[in-house]
Amino acid sequence: MAEDCRDKIISEDYVDFIWRTNYREEELQRLYPNFCFQVLNEFYTIFYVDTKLLQRFGYGRQPYNYEQFPTLYTLLENQSLEASGILGIQTQPVLHLQGEGVILGMIDTGIDYQNDCFRNLDGSTRILEIWDQADQTGPLPKGISYGSIYTRDDINRALNSDNPLEIVPSQDLLGHGTQMASIAAGSYDEERDWVGAAPKSQLAVVKLKPAKNYLKQYFMVRQDAEAYQENDIMLGVRYLNELALREKKPLVICIALGSNMGGHEGTLPLSMFLSSVAIRQGRCVTVAAGNEANKGHHFYGSIMDGREFEDVELRVAENEYGLMMELWSTLPDVLSVSLISPSGEEIPKVTSEMGNRQYNLLFEGTVVYIDFPTLDPYTGEQLIVIRMFNPTPGIWRLRVYGTNIIHGIYNIWLPVSGFISEDTMFLNPNPDITLTAPANTDTTITAAGYQAQNNSIYIESSRGYTRKGRVKPDIAAPGVQVQAFEPNNYFTTVTGTSASAAITAGAAALLLEWGVVRMNRITMGTSEIKQILLRGANRSSSQLYPNRSWGYGTLDLYASFQNMARL
Repeated sequence: MAEDCRDKIISEDYVDFIWRTNYREEELQRLYPNFCFQVLNEFYTIFYVDTKLLQRFGYGRQPYNYEQFPTLYTLLENQSLEASGILGIQTQPVLHLQGEGVILGMIDTGIDYQNDCFRNLDGSTRILEIWDQADQTGPLPKGISYGSIYTRDDINRALNSDNPLEIVPSQDLLGHGTQMASIAAGSYDEERDWVGAAPKSQLAVVKLKPAKNYLKQYFMVRQDAEAYQENDIMLGVRYLNELALREKKPLVICIALGSNMGGHEGTLPLSMFLSSVAIRQGRCVTVAAGNEANKGHHFYGSIMDGREFEDVELRVAENEYGLMMELWSTLPDVLSVSLISPSGEEIPKVTSEMGNRQYNLLFEGTVVYIDFPTLDPYTGEQLIVIRMFNPTPGIWRLRVYGTNIIHGIYNIWLPVSGFISEDTMFLNPNPDITLTAPANTDTTITAAGYQAQNNSIYIESSRGYTRKGRVKPDIAAPGVQVQAFEPNNYFTTVTGTSASAAITAGAAALLLEWGVVRMNRITMGTSEIKQILLRGANRSSSQLYPNRSWGYGTLDLYASFQNMARL
């Protein structure tokens, strides 16, 4: 690999691609001696390509497909342990499980390592390592060519110094990562009588670097939005897994990030990569369901009964920078589209045979790109991508036509909350199939959110199932007004399925301590943990299970252990 890859990987002059390859690293070095790349596993490699090289091909002749662009993800914002049965397991005289011997891996905005809730009683850190992807001043992670690694020894030296940031400069400026880590693994706070779910686990933290501007521009995301790249998250997963292998300890990975891109069936590269880790012994991956149920970002359409087309009405808010939507058909249906602006200016019917088109609307000042990528390599289904730069505010109509229709069912998703205005939405939205990626991944544990105080579902908690009807979410955990710490030792509350995923991650850490560390079930992994949690979940007599909001019920770790005892 080229020696200057560290700078190139984070440079705006280099474009990131996720390629499916089966070459080994030595073969890639021989085939591409001047390219920078990171091998993820036997299926995926990330390439970093000079934009000047791509410009030689010109528009419409690029040597890459739509699915090779990294998807953009954002943060999923915004009494719990007792309701989840975790406190009872922590204090149970025989079990007394607190996550000891387990690594809890957080991939997020970083961590305030100086916070008291991440320290042992002697003041030393409980953080095993921090990989700060945005910091290029420290030593590199093993086998990865960007960011800086800070070890437990580095952090302890920093904590004992007068200026900790001179030794370990990594910070959590947004606070989301600190909040999630405190919920999942915060140490006992005597003053507030508060504790995290797995207070004796070790933390390993990946601080994600911000997404590159070219990707934000391509996906029509405003520049000030919090966005993170799929390939950086995937490398974070790889790093955590390799760290756990070196430490010879079980690992829980918590992901509280989400995207509305992809077919909502768990086939994006991140989902596939998470599955390859989640199926291993001693590993568990928990994911937040998302907070999209009532955002108006999903449309469920049907062209049946001999109708030629269906109109989809979309309200665009004032001052929307850009807008993107993905329309997914059902195999083997073929769809076409036209677009009518608020003033009545029309883009005529565009078919797949016409390829990728750009339209400049004279009266609107809006530029529209309508792309028909090749058939999705994972599902074989048709995808239509519509991107709008500087969209005129008002009501737009997307007209969807059917050709060779058998099923007539299609779905459209707008970007996830945080990427567009709250007032941009479909006028006739559907709250189902609103789980954000990677929450629709089959092998992971997907956590919806509910309010523990009155046992009601969190109204924004994304709903299942997946697009093809697979049951997700798996379980519901507290996600409303969950107590947590944020940077500078401030005590706060957090609302959103991020908190639900963090609580579930802590519960998984306690199960791995019992199963792997204490050698009761040394082969325990995500699949068995999921089965144990689902069997012990609380279910209301007024609900049918599984269902789109609650999955199989609410998390109750104590009941899960009671159920195992009966078995």
